[in-house]
Amino acid sequence: MTFINDKYPRATNVDGSMQTEDDWKVVETWVKKGASIGSSSTILCGVTIGENAIVGAGSVVTKNVPPNSIVAGVPAKPLKKNSN
Repeated sequence: MTFINDKYPRATNVDGSMQTEDDWKVVETWVKKGASIGSSSTILCGVTIGENAIVGAGSVVTKNVPPNSIVAGVPAKPLKKNSN
């Protein structure tokens, strides 16, 4: 899977100068206990994947995933509650 850690990734500033570490704002992402993330999924920054949630392979997670739920797709949408 891929975790995206910047909401607005850019290589240059508005004036065309190269960005430095000071120009980046890293945003946390949380994966709670028992969560499972399928291969080739992309997780955008700032979201929480709840306890025992399942993210389907190849999904793009743009919003929080509730605990005990199953999400999949692009963008990821709820499929059902996990019986776990």
